Amino acid sequence: MSNFKNGKGGVYASLLGVCGLLAGAQGQAQEHSWVDLAIHNFGEPINTMWAEGELSFAADGTMVFCSAREDMAVAPGDPKDLYIATFNETTGTWNSPVNMGLPINAAPATDVDPMRRGDDREPWITADGNTIYFKSDRLASSSPRNATDLFVTHKVNGEWTEPEMLGYPISTNEGNEHCPAILQDGKTLCFASMRAGGYGGSDIWCSSPDADGNWMEPVNQGPNINTAAEEFHFTQDTNGMVYFTSNREGGLGGMDLWGSMQQGVNSWGPAVNLGPRVNTDANDMCPALPPGGETFSWFSNRQDNSLGNIDIFWTQKVNVGE
Repeated sequence: MSNFKNGKGGVYASLLGVCGLLAGAQGQAQEHSWVDLAIHNFGEPINTMWAEGELSFAADGTMVFCSAREDMAVAPGDPKDLYIATFNETTGTWNSPVNMGLPINAAPATDVDPMRRGDDREPWITADGNTIYFKSDRLASSSPRNATDLFVTHKVNGEWTEPEMLGYPISTNEGNEHCPAILQDGKTLCFASMRAGGYGGSDIWCSSPDADGNWMEPVNQGPNINTAAEEFHFTQDTNGMVYFTSNREGGLGGMDLWGSMQQGVNSWGPAVNLGPRVNTDANDMCPALPPGGETFSWFSNRQDNSLGNIDIFWTQKVNVGE
């Protein structure tokens, strides 16, 4: 993987460029060019006139994300589908995204239950590119009211398997589980849920497999992470810092991105707002970490650099926390 070159989306500079230091990390202050300090729209072919959002990356740069684009949806009226785009080292940008199709994306089934709208989103891909966790309403029910559950699919012999629901205690009838991700230990699954025992709204919970590979009872990640507001989309870097979305007090408006350093198993330091270069008075949400550890990505409905709707952005990590 080399760099972003000028393409039809206007995305440029280096994906693995000048290393920035997270605020508070060791090292001395350094000079940065305007390119280093800029907030970049991913541009075409990733962003479109429709809404693009929740994304993650495999180690080779493959990106999975969701989009509300209507020209490639698996079925008319489908709210969002999962898309996958491979990184092209020759051009320095991403190849045209491909709708992951059936059965990864479910078509609306409102004739079965009005809550089954075909809404598939929030994909998290493993570093090897062979497993994707995501949320879906394909098994939603009106009674008991259960809007979304978590699912997993695996790539076997080049083909993605039929998604399987992550059953209880991960998916529940009360929690509307969403935003799955695996921590840097490679085994701990974190996700958001509105289940009983939380602090209010969606809280972040984490679970690890037992010796037989079964998910253990999820643990609420505590008051440094969760509040009476909304918290979701836990993403951890190799330094142990976790990034997530919240509309807690102390933000810059709407949803903001926050960070917290891991102190131990299910233990985190005080959350810190990632600052005005990343957060705006709009909704800035769902952090993702491109390969290499030097850049930071998220999606936003900010209007200062938009292709017409919710877009995906990236910046050098030096801007995170400042």
